[in-house]
Amino acid sequence: MKIRIKGLVLCSASLLFLLLPLILNSNPISHVYAAQATLSLSPASGTVNRSCAFALEVNLDTGGGQTDGTDAILLYDTSVFSATSINKGTIYQEYPGTAIDDSAGRVTISGLASVTQSFSGQGKLATVNLLVKDTAPTGTSQIKFDFDPSNPQKTTDSNVVEHTSVAEILSSVTNGNYTVGTGTCTGTDLNGSGVGGSKGGTGVETTPSGQLKTLPADQFKTLPPAGNEKLTFTLAILGSTLTILGILGLVLL
Repeated sequence: MKIRIKGLVLCSASLLFLLLPLILNSNPISHVYAAQATLSLSPASGTVNRSCAFALEVNLDTGGGQTDGTDAILLYDTSVFSATSINKGTIYQEYPGTAIDDSAGRVTISGLASVTQSFSGQGKLATVNLLVKDTAPTGTSQIKFDFDPSNPQKTTDSNVVEHTSVAEILSSVTNGNYTVGTGTCTGTDLNGSGVGGSKGGTGVETTPSGQLKTLPADQFKTLPPAGNEKLTFTLAILGSTLTILGILGLVLL
């Protein structure tokens, strides 16, 4: 009788250990990829005339991700443009670092979400008001984001910070290219409203391939596996061993 009981116990234990690896591996490994946010100027092209004012929208698309904040830094040629003011957007609760350094040709816009409410989606980070200098040379001049696509860890350029992880998720930017003319101010800005330069250009331009910031593979977040592979392998060996012992126990009955 004792031998029969031992055999049944061994069989039950072996079945349990064989089932455990299947249970632990029942959930496949899940991959969660970091969102790829973008910053863009709107409009991204057009004609602006000397001594005329115009406005540019700085737009954010979080690429589906939740964000805690965004730093957008614009650079421009001081012999052509002068930044006069910044109208803050409404997508973030606070704008603690908004500033103009006109002598350096630099505009800084920093938006910060509240502790309880992050931002996800598309929206206007800010509007930058500029003036074309009356001595500006004619031709094309660029207003661009300070953005290093090759260095995701850089914190002194434009950045979009992911909620909770504090990871950089800015993947690309759309800069602006504008033609300086000598005409009169038309009473419309580049978007077709307000005061400033004449409307023109070919529309939004995508970021040149050299400025595309691709996040490296280690920037993607992968959830840990549902089961530990080493533990599963060990349990499988134990299960097989106990199965053999159980069979031997039954044979000895």
